[in-house]
Formats: sequence, structure tokens, C-alpha cells
Amino acid sequence: MKTPFMVALAVSSLPCVALAQSQHHNEINEVIISASPLQEDSAGIKQSVSVLSGENLRNKAAATIGESLKDELGVTNQGFGPGVGKPVIRGQSDNRVRVLQDGLSTMDASTVSGDHAVTTEALLAERIEILRGPATLRYGSGAVGGVVNVIDNRIPDQVPEKLKGAVEYRHNTASDQDSTVFKLDGGAGSWAWHLDGIYRESNDLKVQGYAQEPEPGEEPESTRGYIENTDTRADAFSAGLSWIGDEGFIGMSFSQINNEYGIPPGSHGHHEEDDHDDDHDHDHEEEGELIRIDMKQTRIDMKGEWANILPGIELGRFRLGYNDYEHIELESGEKGTKFFNEAFEFRGELVHREIAGWKGAFGTQLEGRRFGAIGDEAFIPKSDIRQGGLFWVGETTHGQFSHELGARFDRQTVDPDNGSKIGHNIYSLSAGSLWQVTDEQSLSLSLSRAERAPVVEELLSNGPHFASQSFDIGDRDLDEETSHNIELGYRYQGPVDLKLSIFYNKIDDFIFKKNTGEENEEEELDIYQFQQQDATFRGAEASLVVPFKDNWQMEIFGDYVRAKLDKGGDVPRIPPLRYGIALDYQAYNWHTGFRLTDVKKQNHAGEFEEDTDSYTRLDAHFNYHVDTAAGDWLFFAKANNLLDEEIRNSTSFLREFAPEGRLSLELGVRYSF
Repeated sequence: MKTPFMVALAVSSLPCVALAQSQHHNEINEVIISASPLQEDSAGIKQSVSVLSGENLRNKAAATIGESLKDELGVTNQGFGPGVGKPVIRGQSDNRVRVLQDGLSTMDASTVSGDHAVTTEALLAERIEILRGPATLRYGSGAVGGVVNVIDNRIPDQVPEKLKGAVEYRHNTASDQDSTVFKLDGGAGSWAWHLDGIYRESNDLKVQGYAQEPEPGEEPESTRGYIENTDTRADAFSAGLSWIGDEGFIGMSFSQINNEYGIPPGSHGHHEEDDHDDDHDHDHEEEGELIRIDMKQTRIDMKGEWANILPGIELGRFRLGYNDYEHIELESGEKGTKFFNEAFEFRGELVHREIAGWKGAFGTQLEGRRFGAIGDEAFIPKSDIRQGGLFWVGETTHGQFSHELGARFDRQTVDPDNGSKIGHNIYSLSAGSLWQVTDEQSLSLSLSRAERAPVVEELLSNGPHFASQSFDIGDRDLDEETSHNIELGYRYQGPVDLKLSIFYNKIDDFIFKKNTGEENEEEELDIYQFQQQDATFRGAEASLVVPFKDNWQMEIFGDYVRAKLDKGGDVPRIPPLRYGIALDYQAYNWHTGFRLTDVKKQNHAGEFEEDTDSYTRLDAHFNYHVDTAAGDWLFFAKANNLLDEEIRNSTSFLREFAPEGRLSLELGVRYSF
């Protein structure tokens, strides 16, 4: 794919507008929700959309997207050490959760293996949307768990009235992590431009106790007080330019990211030490092979929208991206397996005027990539992957009732260099309805039948992957997954804010990476094989927000998911029941709060997988704003894991070797003008 860009005219939508109250001002600010492709007066079923923005996003933003979203209802983090964190939505992860960079795929290799990081930065985001239901069909049929859309201002869509910018610095004591961020927006006449960048560096992560708990009666085989080889270093930069007219805009951006991080050692490396000084260095004797990831990505994006371009069409939008991604697995400093992904993606939409009471948007999405691994341990062959899709989403309102529909068709082909082409046709349908029972109460119901084609690693893996300490085996005869999902929701917005939802998801031919309990004798690695079996996911989520006098607010929350294989056994790496309470206080320029979460034991870990113990986590935050004529200052502090618990997440492949960080403090300052 030497020339992936094509001449394309595309069109799309005006986003919906929602209103949210600023955390530290009394004014009302807009929060754009891009999940709906329809007009500003669109009713929309927003109960399936969550948005992080403003101070709430600043409080939760972290080094990885999974860590940033781990406290959202129904969302947990699939960590692979501090360098990698991916969102898990209602027990679904990897290829069933699509992570987007402003509406397009991140086009990295994060779904291929648990140790591959997502190439998007929450610290640079303007807002993050978590989407479920019919809206996800705009972005691909495989996102049966949901979509995470990280939205920034790389390609400006309006000319700022004056030069705007922000600079932020934060330090986290858990890993001595230093992060520096800057943003700058300007323009003149019909032109607008954007610059941003980030630099982050950290040492090994400090933990409570041993990285790997020793077996009773055995000598420890891991570090104590820290996880070795978990230091990180990353930098990213992007620049964008747009031309903006009365009816729309067109622009492009260039971005580059470099990320080097260590993989927590499991059986491949350890030290027999009892204690650890916080100021340790890395000049210690290695008894095993330590693995690091050296990742680079260069990306070019184009974006545009224009109103009234054709008869019967209100608005059009297109998004086009090209990506050159690679990472090298360094084994004790020596170059090992190299992964590469040269890809492009195009999505265009046309928003049509009302037809038979329905407003809607139809569009197309095209993806192509050259993907594979190179080296003695390359377990995925070089392959050309193509996918094309057509979709329509629409909505209508009749009195107290609002309805949404979505339909999508995709064709995927995987053409490996060492074998014959594999093709799948994918059909998906979804529907949702909302009944506004009273001004304060509403009921929602959504139904979907979504298919997902097996991806290249599920089809063609065959070989050792030392970074994840597994010998992976795919199956080229895997069929499409078919998910039948039903969700019922209730919302009360009055003196209190109550949200309830229950869901049931039956997945035929569910594809999962099974620990076979066997070992590859030559490589001495556990064998993981991609298999299919019908599975059932069911669960519930609830949140109650109660405001008090004198600027106090309390939230009670909880979520639960249970995932079983229909022939017996449990789906591996599923989060357990959790619930808790959060208390916030806001007055003048001060904002502080506590969050207490109780996470139960996961004793349904899956065959040949380890259970995880329960824990109670207490976090706190404190913000102070200073507004001056020259700009606004934000001083913030976050205390993490105040009870100093040993936390091992059931969603992580490395829960036995890499617990979460111990009690730590994060301090920071942000200047905006």
C-alpha cells in the first residue's frame, strides 16, 4: 500500500449538543456528543452514551486510556503493566471494543496481544465518549462491547477569537512518573491551526509486597516492593491546519508518537531480593530475559464537512487517515520480533432530510492494511487485510417516544502471504426506543443483532510470543460471531439522578483465547488457542447521585457482569462485582472528593486461570483554581490507593506477576490562557 489515499467525496453530520455544568464556574458549557449523526434538535437516546470532559476528564486522565476510564460505570482496565492499559466494557475487550482517535481507528496493533499499547493519549483529549447501542454501527460492526472515541482538536473546526493554549505538568510517586503536556490553538481569517505535544517518563512501579506472590513454603522468585522492567518513556507531537468557511471546513493533521516501555517479567525474568530501595537503579544482575517494546507511529489525517452539498442532504462529513506503525520487541536489549501495520481508513456520511418521519445518515467505511510480524518468533504471517462497509442510522420522535435504528453490512478479507485468502460477510442490525414517561423519568430499550468477523491474529497465529509468555495458535476455519443483545434502562432526573440498566448478551460462536493447560516443550511457554463456543454475558449497572446543601454531592454506584460458556466453564478475564460510594465538595475555587470502591473476589476466572482476591480501594482528589487576567491556573492533587491494598485485576493477563501500584500521590499544575 504505497499510495493508500484515494480521491473521495464524503459527507456527514452535525453532532448533537448536550449541556453540562462546569465543575468550577456557574456558566453552562457545551458538551458535543458526536455519537449521533443527526441535527442539534435530534432527540437521541443518550442513555447509551457517557462523556468525560472538562475538569472531570482532567481528574481521571492517566498514562493509558484504560487507566483513565477504569472508574466509569461498566468499564474496567485491562492492564499489562503501567505501560499498557486498555478499556474493558461489560466484560468485552480487545476486538470487541473499538478505540477511536476522533472517529477513526487508532490503526495500531493494540488488539493483537495484551502487551501492545493503544496509541492515543487521554492527557491530550478534549473529551472522551463511551458509546453503546445503535450508535456504534457508525464505526464498525465488530464493536459489540462498545466504542471509546478519544476526541481532540488536532484538526480545528472553528477559528479561535484569540490565541489559546495550555501547559500542564504532573508527577506521580507510584513510579516517579513525570508528564508534561502543551496545547496551542490559533488562527486568522479563514484559517485555524493547532499544536500539541506530550513527554512522559517513569521508573519501575512501586507495589505492595512481592510482584509475584510466592507459593506457600517456597522461596520468593520476584522483586519485592516494585515490579522490575516497568519503566517507560513516551513522547508525542501533532500539528493541524484547517480552512473554515461559512458552510463547513476542511483540514488535515500530522502526528507522531514514540513509546518505549518494559513488560513485567513473569517466568522469563526475576530477582531473588527481599527488599527494595525506592531510589534503586537498573544496574542489577538479570537472571532471565527482560522484554521491552519500542513503538513508533506516524499518522496523517484529513477531515471535512459541508452543509447543503446536494438536494435532500443537510450535511456531509468525511474522515480519512493514513498510518505507519511499527514496534520492536527488545529481548535483553537485542532486537527481536517486529510488528508493523501500514493502514488507511476512510469514512464518509451523508445526513438526509426527513423521510417518512425519519432523519438519518447513510455512509460507507473502507479500511485496508498491510500487517504482520517479522523475525524468528513471528507468530502472525504478513497479510493484506481489507474491509468495506455500508451503513445507515436514523431516528424519529413521536410525542413521548423516540426511536433509533441502525443497519450495516461489511465484507472482510484476509490474504496472508503463506496461504489462501479468507473472507467473511457481516450483517448487523440494531434498534432502540426511549419513552419519556414524565419530565423526570424515562425508560429505554435497545435490541441488536451484530456479527463480528474473526481477525488476523485469531485466524493465523502460530508460534511463540515471549512478550506475553504464550504460544498462540489460531484457527483459519473460525466462523463469524453473532451477538444478540438486549438492554433495559431507567433514568430519573429530579432532586436526585438515578440510572439503572440491565443487559443480556447471547453470543453464538464466541471466539476466545483459551489457556489449554498444556506447554510447548521447545519454547517452554503455555499454549493458548483461539477457540469458539457459545457464550452468555449478563449484568447490571446502577448509579445514584444525591446533591446536598452547602455544595456536597454523594454518588452510590455499582456494576456487575457474569460471563459463561454454554458448554460449561467461565469466560476468562472478566471483572467481578464492584460497588462503592463517592463524596464531592465544591465551593468557590475549591473542589475535593473521595471515592471508595469495594471489588469482590473473582472466583470464576476460567479454566487454568488464577482467581483474584477482593480488595477495597480508596482514592481522593483535590483541585484549586486561580483565575487571573493573564490566564487560569489549576493546582491539583490525587491520592491513589490510600489503603495501600495489594490489587490484582482479573482482566489482566499478568495479574499473577504485576499488581497495581501501591499508595501514591500525584501532584500537578495546569496553566490555561
